Amino acid sequence: MDKHEWKSFLRFIDQGNVSELQDRKEKLQKALTQVSDSGVRSDIRRMLRLLDEEVLIRQNISSRRTTSR
Repeated sequence: MDKHEWKSFLRFIDQGNVSELQDRKEKLQKALTQVSDSGVRSDIRRMLRLLDEEVLIRQNISSRRTTSR
């Protein structure tokens, strides 16, 4: 992926809701099983890690809000 595609993906992560992130993760996991190019597989695995990180961060923020009240 080039720089502009990564920027677009990172913008999606910032702006997407949790269900959109989960949908994208499922599509990427399916794509990972169908792709054989090592560079593309590496990009997909990185995208999956970034999606997982974002979901965990949002869950942590949400749990902090509920426990601090």
